[in-house]
Amino acid sequence: MKKNNYYIGLVSGTSMDGVDGVVLDNHQKIITTAYAPYPKALKTRLQRLVQSGQSTLANLAQTDIDVAQIFAKTAIQLLKQSALSKNDVRAIGSHGQTIYHQGRAYSMQIGHGALIAGHTRITTVSDFRMQDVAALGQGAPLTPIYHQYMLNGKDGVIVNLGGIANITIVRNNQVFGFDTGPANTLLDAWIKQNKYLDYDRDGMWARSGIINKALLKTMLDDKYFQQQYPKSTGQEYFNLDWLSKHLKGTEAPEDVQRTLIELTVMSISASIPTGATVYLCGGGVHNLFLRERLSYQNFDNEITTTDDLGVPIDYVEAAAFAYFAKQTIAGKPSNLPSVTGAKHKTILGAVHAI
Repeated sequence: MKKNNYYIGLVSGTSMDGVDGVVLDNHQKIITTAYAPYPKALKTRLQRLVQSGQSTLANLAQTDIDVAQIFAKTAIQLLKQSALSKNDVRAIGSHGQTIYHQGRAYSMQIGHGALIAGHTRITTVSDFRMQDVAALGQGAPLTPIYHQYMLNGKDGVIVNLGGIANITIVRNNQVFGFDTGPANTLLDAWIKQNKYLDYDRDGMWARSGIINKALLKTMLDDKYFQQQYPKSTGQEYFNLDWLSKHLKGTEAPEDVQRTLIELTVMSISASIPTGATVYLCGGGVHNLFLRERLSYQNFDNEITTTDDLGVPIDYVEAAAFAYFAKQTIAGKPSNLPSVTGAKHKTILGAVHAI
């Protein structure tokens, strides 16, 4: 294959665990994948930054630099694994790490593209969301256009179970999508606060509890779940402060975890069309109890994963940003106004050329 026909995609999602990376060839086939976890201190710093919304400029700048370095190292690792040189890669598409998102107003991702380009010596496309925001869109979710590409002309539903869950519905060549609400973010935060664990392995702790129906009702009554799409959200909204407003303080911790599973299941299932094939992806797929509950709630649907579409469940979003980089370099738009509510299609991303 000719040089410059490969693209790298890098992303860290709302769970803020680390960086997922892929190399795609010119035909969008995944050549290799890599994952680089954030150091514990950096992850803690990011969580505090997102949840408190407070930081000094010096801390924000240093965090930006630290995140960019890990993104760059992931790209270099991908080159080594695939036996490619920097000259073989046309561009890196880097989503960065979201630290603030307010649909139709502003969206900030750190891990600066200029720093990644400087470290790797590869043209880097970053800051994808703001062009859609500038077109009066939500700026998220952006992945539905790639989900449509993955489905290759078929109807179907793709659900990404990241920190925040998003859904893409493709039907009769029309595409709809939005953030449904929390997937892993509240589950991870609650178990960390109560059991000092980063996540609930296989959903075992949640399985030990019972649903608190009153708590579930008050959470589902939140205005976000009643809002019509286009809509998007993040950890700046769904966090422990949000959860605490719904708690009376007498709930058993395991019952809260069990109820949070049901919150995720109910908020996603409300938008799944009956009879559609549903492809799951994202870190939440590893939560066996969450998958079990989704399958039970949607018994009229075939529930599978994006592995069946040729894209591993943990690397769908990374592959999407490699796809977006190719679109941007080619001068093609990547946003879908039917999803984000933007007034028009637009080319996404800032290009940091080498």
